[in-house]
Amino acid sequence: MARTGQTVTRVTTGKKAAAKKATNKKASIKKRTGTKAKDLRGGCLCGSVRYQITPLGADVDYCHCRMCQIWSGAPVSAWAQVPAAQFRLIKGTVTPYASSKRGIRYFCPTCGASVFMTDETGVDVGVMLGTLDDPKALRPTAHGWWSAHLSWLKLDDGLPHWPKDPPYDR
Repeated sequence: MARTGQTVTRVTTGKKAAAKKATNKKASIKKRTGTKAKDLRGGCLCGSVRYQITPLGADVDYCHCRMCQIWSGAPVSAWAQVPAAQFRLIKGTVTPYASSKRGIRYFCPTCGASVFMTDETGVDVGVMLGTLDDPKALRPTAHGWWSAHLSWLKLDDGLPHWPKDPPYDR
């Protein structure tokens, strides 16, 4: 399934085609995530938990669902979702909480900060953009769960709104 903003290339053969495909993939990643594919680090409030992600092909969006509102204590959360192979816990341990049939959320056991979540199978990891050392490194490209957004929060950023999960959500 093609994602919004994904570059579709013509199938050709040889080294020239491979180089063109790699260039188009990098351009597509930069367009969708607002960054080049380089490792990013982040962690909790007290610094006991640290992680690293490679945002190559990350899905970056806002979530307005009620569960994210409660978990973050904010009207909306901003996320970067990557395959589990692109996430690495580099310091500390986390406390898991199975918040639903679909997800497990992880907290710092020392400061209680919400740091990341996984799907029930552990295939994907979603990090909260606010936990990145440089939260400006990635920018959301859509709003998920718009059906649960708080009406007093006025957002006019021109991004697509999905009533529930965005179609690319794994």
